[in-house]
Amino acid sequence: MKKLLTLMMVGFVALTLAACGGNGGTTTKYIELTYADWGNPEFNQRMLDKFMEKYPNIRVTLRQDITGSGAEFTGNLVNAAQAGLLPDVFATDNVPTIVLNGLTLDLADMWDEDADAQMIYDDIATTAVYNGHRYAVPSFQFLKGIFINLDIFENSGLTSQAGKFRLDENGYPVKDWTHSEFVEIAKAITNYDIVNTENLVIGFDTWYGSPDFQQVWPMMNNTSYGYDTWDGTKFNYTDAEWIAAMQAKVEIDNYENNLGVTSRYPEEDWADTPALQTYVIQTGYAAMDIEGSWQFWVLQEAKDNGINMGFWPYPSGSEGLFPPTILDYQAVSAQTKYPEEAFLLAKWMTFGQDGWNARLDLYEEDKAAAELAGETPVYLDRFPMADYPGVWDRVDALVDGIEGIDYTLDRISNARPDLDKWLAGYKTFWAWVSDPENPYRWTELQTAGPTAVPTFAEQWNLKANELVQQEIAALGAE
Repeated sequence: MKKLLTLMMVGFVALTLAACGGNGGTTTKYIELTYADWGNPEFNQRMLDKFMEKYPNIRVTLRQDITGSGAEFTGNLVNAAQAGLLPDVFATDNVPTIVLNGLTLDLADMWDEDADAQMIYDDIATTAVYNGHRYAVPSFQFLKGIFINLDIFENSGLTSQAGKFRLDENGYPVKDWTHSEFVEIAKAITNYDIVNTENLVIGFDTWYGSPDFQQVWPMMNNTSYGYDTWDGTKFNYTDAEWIAAMQAKVEIDNYENNLGVTSRYPEEDWADTPALQTYVIQTGYAAMDIEGSWQFWVLQEAKDNGINMGFWPYPSGSEGLFPPTILDYQAVSAQTKYPEEAFLLAKWMTFGQDGWNARLDLYEEDKAAAELAGETPVYLDRFPMADYPGVWDRVDALVDGIEGIDYTLDRISNARPDLDKWLAGYKTFWAWVSDPENPYRWTELQTAGPTAVPTFAEQWNLKANELVQQEIAALGAE
């Protein structure tokens, strides 16, 4: 631990083995590390080059033999570990999976002694910790918000309607809009004209096939809740806030056979209307889309195609806006020979202040080059997890041109991260929700309608808490 602290205080203490040569010289032994994630390999290499400039006695090889992304990438990590070829530092789509397969090193002591880690926003810092063990570090937070087609709103003629929704002087939704306003605007702006598709307007596209209301709304109406009502120890699906949000989700999912509100169109409409088969926010047929910041390339392509789009904050609750964010994670291999140096590399590629400044250097270089070439610069699509000095000012410049994003960034310290990649049992629970043999599966609730939500809430609450407690217990005792 003392060596790690020295590394961070003075930059790097050269780790050498001095051997007496015939001329009395010394021989330097480089520490060799390997790194793998599913991101852009060229950008990763540039980040690693900067790391090696800062720490010249650590050499890092970018592994590109761990293929795929998400679950496929994690599965290939398991295969590599079985062959004794696990990278020293690697990304994962599911922390519990790699813990249960014995791939990870417990980083709790190093994290607890790290100055940058102590600056991480509290709601993020508490993730990926199981029974006192920290088996991964958060890397980035991606923003969840609403893509808005500004042209559709400007041309719609829609105006504020008392008791339903508010629009600003440009005809756009106000930034402090509420959950109910979002839904009512979607209904009002929809024009399901599949005959004259030049007039087609889809109210909003959805988060992977259905609205995410029950995961996000309750935490903005009850500050003791995190994402999906998780309070740090249990889910609270029987709470009135979750029930109301799920009822709104089921209602909107069945709204007039989903015409123009979700992507669940009648089969004949889908087959006969090529416009519906597209990513409707990108092709200009949708007014709104619940989306993540990794899709900011859509904003760029839309701009190049003459479509003006913005990124509005996720609608607020009675307690205000607690921006929902999506986290990624990286881990240090249980097989590494150099745990402290591997932690230093993981920190550089994820949450660390020096690594973030290096990352922003590269984005700024790329932005300047794009502007010089007359091209649209790539927007920053992932964001820091701490208020490092000067970092957020640099971030603002790299999302300049995305109308509406500042409202979310101004409240980023209140972000509430998702659970998907780190909470043990959560993945299993959602598999249960989708199980065709489960009488309380999601499709049954869709069919039963909003009045069935309280009954389903009891069953979902029991199963979610049962699975989460079981799987957390399996990740090691204190």
